[in-house]
Amino acid sequence: MKNFKRKLSAVILSAMLVSTQAMAIEFDGGLDTGLGKEHGGAVIDKITGGYVDYNKGNNSFDLNFNGDAHVNWGNLNIDKGESLNFNAANGANGLTILNTVNSGMSTIYGQINANPGIAKLIISNPNGVLFDGAQFTTAGDAMITTQPITAEFINGQMQLANNVNSIPVGMVQIKDSNFNVGGEFNILAPAIDIAKGYIQAKNGIKLVTENGQDYLAANADNEDAIYPGVRMEAVNIDGDVYIQNKGGSVRTSNGGTINGNVNVTSDNGSVAFNYRNNGEKLTINGNLNSNANGQMTFVRNADVKGNLALSNSGGFVDIGDVHVTGNADLKTTGVDDITDNKFNHFVHVIGETQVDGNLNVDSSQNIHIGGYDYDAQKLADGKLTVGGDLTAHAHNGHVMTTIDTSANKISLKSDTHNVLTDGKATLTANQYDFSANGYIGGLQATDGMTVDQKVLTIMEKYYLIPETVGTPAYINIAGGEVTGINTPTGASAYIASNGNMTVTGANAGNIYLTSYGKDINITGNNVHANNITVGGETDKLKVDYPSRDYNLTYTNIRDNAQVNIKGNEEITYNLTNGENGYNRGQQIKGENTYLVGPEGPNEPGPGPNPDPNESAKVLRSYERQPNVTAAQPYTPIAYAADLDEDQQNDKGIRKNVDGSVTVVKAFPMIN
Repeated sequence: MKNFKRKLSAVILSAMLVSTQAMAIEFDGGLDTGLGKEHGGAVIDKITGGYVDYNKGNNSFDLNFNGDAHVNWGNLNIDKGESLNFNAANGANGLTILNTVNSGMSTIYGQINANPGIAKLIISNPNGVLFDGAQFTTAGDAMITTQPITAEFINGQMQLANNVNSIPVGMVQIKDSNFNVGGEFNILAPAIDIAKGYIQAKNGIKLVTENGQDYLAANADNEDAIYPGVRMEAVNIDGDVYIQNKGGSVRTSNGGTINGNVNVTSDNGSVAFNYRNNGEKLTINGNLNSNANGQMTFVRNADVKGNLALSNSGGFVDIGDVHVTGNADLKTTGVDDITDNKFNHFVHVIGETQVDGNLNVDSSQNIHIGGYDYDAQKLADGKLTVGGDLTAHAHNGHVMTTIDTSANKISLKSDTHNVLTDGKATLTANQYDFSANGYIGGLQATDGMTVDQKVLTIMEKYYLIPETVGTPAYINIAGGEVTGINTPTGASAYIASNGNMTVTGANAGNIYLTSYGKDINITGNNVHANNITVGGETDKLKVDYPSRDYNLTYTNIRDNAQVNIKGNEEITYNLTNGENGYNRGQQIKGENTYLVGPEGPNEPGPGPNPDPNESAKVLRSYERQPNVTAAQPYTPIAYAADLDEDQQNDKGIRKNVDGSVTVVKAFPMIN
């Protein structure tokens, strides 16, 4: 409480210290306002300060002031259809009116109003304040608090301070009420509950809890029990929202709209936006920034029309079915030992989630791009779409992908563990970068475990897979450039592409590549590995040899046999030129070579000898077209030049228009 006293007086209350504008007048007499009789009444015990007079009408009560004033209420309740009005009189302005309540919870079902001359209206009731179906309108700032506040006048000035002799036991509840605050709106309480209704605060709304965890979780065994510190249900707020939570959780539910930026600091509690909803979407027309220390930080079924930044030092960060129009940063910073099973500092990205800008995921432990259906006890479906770059960096855990994911660039990195998929998810990007302390690849069902069970077990137990696990599977990509494959010397990486794939960077042990009926190009001086093995499904392989330091294994184009070539070894091929079998052609060191993928079981052999002087038809893969005759050889090489006219020089290896060398296997037309 001492820390809060200093913060309250320094940050909030100091802004409320203003000079009185009239001589202090005391009212002392126990005035029954005639309000709130159905709920305990509204009785004024004493008024100190710039009090002028009051007007008592039919279901209304006016208090008039010409200076700062402290209104001490015995009880303060307002029934439906009643109004309590605070007025600056005689041209007074910039006034601070403090209302303190001594007995019982204040229940406000009617109206509270403050005219433009009142700059700050404060209601303090340690027993709690309930607004239910109420209307609250102030031209200036407003504060509702359960923190006990005292006031005294020194040399005509009202001084505010926290009452250390009184402990707040109540909460502030707002249900189906409308607030229109012309300045800044502050709510301070151990717990704050806002359900439905509408709040407009020109200079933003600040929700501050103090000792909420001590009060709400007094009988709880779990030190991180997610009792509410701040709860908002189906909120509609115009203005920026600032939440400073000292304990309990910050939760919104059942949708709503916030037209402004949202900033949350939760020192000892979870943060959950739209945590529970029945399909109602939460819309935030601004940035959402949350910094928490709790079991979890959630954003679910929400549109954030700005940037999203979530950081949690106590546990999970989780977003699902979220659309962010700007950039998103998700971060866990916990430092607990992963073997103590106390916290799991995961980052989850689940559901149908879209980030229009960049998505940066930085986790002290695991990262899971995917979700889990707790009812069905299996991995959940979903999709992640990133308009910019996706960067996922796990410092002491795995990077696991179990839903289809797309971005401009995808970078997945684990400092201590693995980069894994369920073997089904597909990554789609222009560029990819993979880095792990062990195996990079997919998981398969083995040893009586389903893939779902294996995914969860590996993440929850933090099992490091040094090289591979059981029968390996591939990380599936849609095609593009792989700029990095980084593993320890003894580890393996498995990458399969559904489109053409180019590898321009690697520093790894064993790399296994395959492209389902498409092309693979390994190029540049930054590809280093012990071994690179290319699967036989690959339609066309192009390799740069000038600085190749890895052993290459591929499938021979003639007999489907595997060929192993040591680093920097020159290569000799048996080739078909369409005439009397095979000629020998030697790859020239320092130049590029195309290796055409194996013929399938239904592909033809060399067949009748075509005229070697006929121009080669350029086709896609092994496609056959009616305009190709048996006298015209055709080739699966897109850049193949014409066959040499001089039969003696036709070695089956030809220079291409791009300066590379092509190895061609030609087939005749099938009638």
